[in-house]
Amino acid sequence: MEERNKRNDLNVAGISQTAGGNFHRVSIDGMAKVNGNLDCTSMEVNGTLKMHGALTSESATINGMCTLNGPLTSSRVRVDGLTTINGDLHSPELEVNGKCTVRGRVDGERIDIGGVIDIEGDVQCESLNVRGNIKISGLLNAGTVEIRLHTSSSAKEIGGERIDIRRKEQQNGFWKSIGLGGTPSFKTSLIEGDEIVLEDTEADIVRGSNIFIGRGCNIRLVEYSGELEVDQDAKVGSSQRI
Repeated sequence: MEERNKRNDLNVAGISQTAGGNFHRVSIDGMAKVNGNLDCTSMEVNGTLKMHGALTSESATINGMCTLNGPLTSSRVRVDGLTTINGDLHSPELEVNGKCTVRGRVDGERIDIGGVIDIEGDVQCESLNVRGNIKISGLLNAGTVEIRLHTSSSAKEIGGERIDIRRKEQQNGFWKSIGLGGTPSFKTSLIEGDEIVLEDTEADIVRGSNIFIGRGCNIRLVEYSGELEVDQDAKVGSSQRI
């Protein structure tokens, strides 16, 4: 930290191109292109940034548009604008209120999604809290998963200690206005955890200790070791105690 504080700042207000390097604070209010790796204390993008290289920062805030052709490693990442990461994302704290695409894996501790995120790789974290829209093409492994459905979300497989997927009770027109309307739903092939509560979920297999299958669910097979409760408005092909 002390070494980074002695570095120069990088401020872009117009149009600029740089080879990257080591900086203290990086502020992009115009249009910037970075050809190389960038290491900084803080990054804030209010304009447009296109990078060909790895970004390492203690904090990264994207309010504008950012395309990163390389991995992102940061203690804190907040996306309020539009971000595409063509690589892996490593951050203990990830918050997405805008739209984020990650064409790699995501490793973190706490992930909060109030906007839209599309992840092509696996996700590993301690807690995942979703109030927006999420699509994970790989596997999700988390301590706790809490998802409140506004639109259609999905993951290939989910594993965790406590998994809670339910419909957001009060819907608004925001998601329809950005082209993500439709019935709130979640789709996955496998859900495995200790405590599981589901609504509006379609899955091949749900496996756990104490399981509640709520309204709108369509589950092919439920395997449980503790208690199982199935709502009258849910469909379960078969269930068995394990």
